[in-house]
Amino acid sequence: MDLLVAEKEQDSAQGRIAVLEAENLRLRRLLSQATELADFEIQRNARLGHIVEIERVAARNTAAHYRRDLEDGAARLASAEDLNAKLKASEEFNRRILWTTNDFVAVLDLDGGLMTVSDNGPSILGLPRATDALGQLWLDFWSCPESREAVADGIHSARLGRSNRFQARLEIGEVSTWWDIAVTPIHGADERPERILAVARDITELKDAEARQTLLMQELAHRMKNTLALVQAVASQTLRNAESLETAADSLAARLLALAQAHDVLVLGSFASAPLSALVQTTVTLHGDGVPGRFRIEGPDVTLNAHQGMTLALMLHELGTNATKYGSLSSAVGHVAVTWHVRAGHGGGHPVLCFRWEEIGGPPVLPPSRTGFGTRLIARSLAHSFGGTVSLSYPVSGAVLTFESPLAPVQAEPLLQRAG
Repeated sequence: MDLLVAEKEQDSAQGRIAVLEAENLRLRRLLSQATELADFEIQRNARLGHIVEIERVAARNTAAHYRRDLEDGAARLASAEDLNAKLKASEEFNRRILWTTNDFVAVLDLDGGLMTVSDNGPSILGLPRATDALGQLWLDFWSCPESREAVADGIHSARLGRSNRFQARLEIGEVSTWWDIAVTPIHGADERPERILAVARDITELKDAEARQTLLMQELAHRMKNTLALVQAVASQTLRNAESLETAADSLAARLLALAQAHDVLVLGSFASAPLSALVQTTVTLHGDGVPGRFRIEGPDVTLNAHQGMTLALMLHELGTNATKYGSLSSAVGHVAVTWHVRAGHGGGHPVLCFRWEEIGGPPVLPPSRTGFGTRLIARSLAHSFGGTVSLSYPVSGAVLTFESPLAPVQAEPLLQRAG
């Protein structure tokens, strides 16, 4: 019994040992699994920590980058605002310059279309508003063929990068103006023309002055030819009728002096006209001897053309010379009455100039025994130059000359004087 019990106890102890060993083995496996799990968690946590650190560093870098971007952006914004302020100030300055200038200033695209124009641009182009000009071809406003060609060449040159300057005539409605134009390319960042600047200055007055000067020079040349022809005729007739060379020299010198003084009167009238009163005054100066009352002049202010003025100056000189030698001016008590007036023409025609030279108070006068150059000059030249009738008579009281001539419309103002 005791043996059986002992065997049973031994078997039971062995069973418990086996159970304990099995449990120990299971616990070891669990411990191994727990250790492996702990190592995995440690490794995973290490990786997560590394990732977190990387993200933390990246976040710090990103934040620093953002801060730099914000600081740079703020600096750029401040710089841009400063630049914008300067640009606005420059634009305002340029706008005020363009507002004060009389020049036409426009920016064109490369096709010649108007992009911007100065404040005076619309009125120059015949447009009511600046917006009406935008987009239109600048070339279309130039209707004169020569001017249109010059503008087209200027735009083409600017498109190729070359500046150009020329003159052109602009006709807007019934208004015609002349312009001195400079066309210049505006280069972009690549140094290629991207726009065109056109600046035009009004030179209409200059062109008109040039035209007047040209006309004046032509008129001067014409008058000089006529004067030289008249001098040639006077010299030829004087020499032909003179009794001696000395007499011819004196007569020719006196007649040339009369022409010179008439020429001075014409200069004051721009070679185109001469006042009758001024021509009479030259005779007073030559033959009045500075004695008051030697000439008594009365008449309205009448303007003669250049040819009539020169002829009348010679005629007055001949009459004054004769009066000094033989007529009323050869006596201390004699004088000459020079009068003229303008009356209406017949049938509504041109007004008629009525001129009279009358010698008074001199020695008795006899008609000349022969017709000299002075007499022929008076009779023929007056009739030819004035196209009227001439009468020269020699009553005992002194020589009297009258002539009537139709005039183009004249301006007449009352004139009454007594010359010395």
